[in-house]
Order: sequence, then structure tokens, then C-alpha cells
Amino acid sequence: MPFARFARMPAEKRERLLMIAAREFGLHGYEAASMNRILDEAGIGKSSAYYYFEDKADLFCSVVEHSVERLGLAASVADVQTLTAETFWAAFTTAHDQPLLNIREHPWLFAAARAVERLTPESREREPLASLASRLMSGMNAIIQRGQELGLIRVDLPSDLLVAWFRAIDGASDDWLLAQLTRPDAQITQDEIIYLARQTIAAIQQALTPPEQTSA
Repeated sequence: MPFARFARMPAEKRERLLMIAAREFGLHGYEAASMNRILDEAGIGKSSAYYYFEDKADLFCSVVEHSVERLGLAASVADVQTLTAETFWAAFTTAHDQPLLNIREHPWLFAAARAVERLTPESREREPLASLASRLMSGMNAIIQRGQELGLIRVDLPSDLLVAWFRAIDGASDDWLLAQLTRPDAQITQDEIIYLARQTIAAIQQALTPPEQTSA
């Protein structure tokens, strides 16, 4: 986490730094991102940067957590536990739609959040990156577990495989959408984003639904 004094940085300067860093991490991933490029573009000296952040990993975690909060990407484990068989897929669809609409205005924040998926195995073992990745995965794991408790998600396959399927389908849609939104001539509409989101959920639901329900 950044030092407490980061919160006292002027709001405009803080937002500019986070947005510039989000674009750098989103474009290049954590490992290949350049702290020097971020600081140069933000107009911040190295000594000033380390007044606010311990290192590049600290800045990366701060940017990702800012992006997740700003876009509403994190699923609340407590909220997931309140879902019923009647509300599960509808609530999940609604929770999935809104962040995708938010990224239309802030695609680089989403790209920075997605950069966690691209961390190397070595980086995933280091703190604070390991804790960050674990926190972001907790919501997805809670969704799978709650769906299984309600009889809506299959239990004939290992949970880690189901999570991998979930991430593969959702990630493919996210990557395609990001590619469209970060083009200079981006023209994708809100309705097109909603359609993509709904088709993604339909594909996830089809993959995760118990086989006996699918055949029925």
C-alpha cells in the first residue's frame, strides 16, 4: 500500500499519476512497465515517487486497487452469500454489466486491472503482488462456491478448472472489448457492450451449468 502521505498529494496530481500508470501497466504489463516512463510523463521525480510509494510493485497494487474500486469490478463475498437460486444468474448478470459500461469511459483503468492476469508466476509469489492477486480472485471463487451450493454450478469437475473456464471465457471477451475501446477510432456503443456482456454470461452459464440440467 502507498504511504499515508499519498492521500495528501493534490487530487488532480494524484489522479493524473494513477491514470498515466494505469496506461503504462495496461499496455506493457507489470514486469515490462517502466517506472521512469510513468514518472517522466507525470512530471514527478524519482525521489518524490519514493516519498509516496515503496517501489514499482507498491505503485502497481495502488493503481489496480484504484481501478477495481473506480470501475466497480470487485464482487463482495458477503453479497454473494445472500444470492438465492432465483436471483443468482440475474444478479451476476447485472453486476457484470455495469463495470463494462464504466470502462467505456476509462479503458486504461480496466487494462490495468486486467494486468494482474498477466503477472508471471515469479511475480505472483512476491508480496504485495501475491496478496493482491488472491484478493481479486476471492470474489470469483465465492461465486463458484455459492453457485454450487445452490445447485446451479456443476460439481463434477475440480473447482480450479471451473474458475479457469470462467476466466477464459470472461477474459477473452474483456480482451476483445479492450482492443476495441483503446483504438483511436473506437466506435463501440453502449448497446453493443451490453450485448457482448450478456452473451459472455450466457457462455459462462452454459459451461458451468450441471450436465443433467443442460441435457434436460
